[in-house]
Amino acid sequence: MKVIVVDDEPLALESMVRMLKRLGAEIAAACQNPLDALVPELGQGVDAAFVDIDMPGMNGLELAARLQTRDPGLAVVFVTAYDQYAVKAFDIAAADYLVKPVRAGRLEITLERLRQHRPVPQAVKTEPMPVLCLMHDLGTADGKGKFADIPWRTSKAKELFAYLVHTRDLAVSKEHLQDLLWSDLDIDKAMANLHTTVYQIRQSLKAAELPVQIVYAGGRYRVELSEIGLDIELWEAEIDRASAFGDEGQLYRLLLDGYRGDYLQAEGYLWSENERERLRIKWLQLASDQAARLERVGLTGDAIRLYQSIQERFPVWEACYLALMRSYDKIGNTMEVKNQYAKLKRTLEEELGMQPERGIAEWYDRWSAMRASV
Repeated sequence: MKVIVVDDEPLALESMVRMLKRLGAEIAAACQNPLDALVPELGQGVDAAFVDIDMPGMNGLELAARLQTRDPGLAVVFVTAYDQYAVKAFDIAAADYLVKPVRAGRLEITLERLRQHRPVPQAVKTEPMPVLCLMHDLGTADGKGKFADIPWRTSKAKELFAYLVHTRDLAVSKEHLQDLLWSDLDIDKAMANLHTTVYQIRQSLKAAELPVQIVYAGGRYRVELSEIGLDIELWEAEIDRASAFGDEGQLYRLLLDGYRGDYLQAEGYLWSENERERLRIKWLQLASDQAARLERVGLTGDAIRLYQSIQERFPVWEACYLALMRSYDKIGNTMEVKNQYAKLKRTLEEELGMQPERGIAEWYDRWSAMRASV
């Protein structure tokens, strides 16, 4: 087992190194300065890090977060002279913690735990690729389409991950991420929060068994999604293909059932508004065109279902109410024509303080007069 040891106290560092060697561990590095442990070359092939918590400049909790940002599989053992740190250590998923002065017998138990829990090569998976879901809210779906939430530790972890997925074609600077999520904090605190939050994201992804990596290089972060699908990308690709080949049945299914909800609608992130609106308008244009085509070829029931879906997403779009009234009139459902006009008047009054536009009111008056004369 290959380990690194970090402790600002020279005697404590020397003692830990000596005991670890005696118990069969290979020492990759022994550092008094926490920053020295972040040198990229030291991370190669290392299984665990023994980190003192109470160090000047950068404490062990922040160092652990940064080490695991570089290597999510690295086991961290915290070493402290104070018991109260133990709770905090376990709160960020430490493999173990040791109280100073560390005894050889207790250290041997820790090493045995680490050896038993070392990652083993995973068998090749044959299941369909999982999907990361951004429609309506953030979650995942397995190969069978079953939706599940991701166990986020904090709301900041959830938003940071969502933003990295949102900007997946770019590597985002740590300064930009600090300004986005911690603009109210000073630089040092914002940096510490960023490293801790990235660590929390990795733990959540690991718990959810998602094949997603957060990559850090050159002061920038990006998300690696090569082994997982994105529902919005899959939906757009499929709907563009159906439109190009004139597959009316598939287009109808994708519009009615494939669009689970607006982009990150439940999360309400301001930075997602442009993409949310782009996808909403694309869906509306395709859905209204498809509903009109269904009307023209006499598939009124299918057109009504699509118009109802449009109305749910765009409740103040008056043209949809008119289309529904005309469709219900075609199938002789006079009660629903009346209901639609009453619903339009109520919605416009409550939401906008307006009345239906003149053309729709005149259509309804003519229709009412014709029905009264029958």
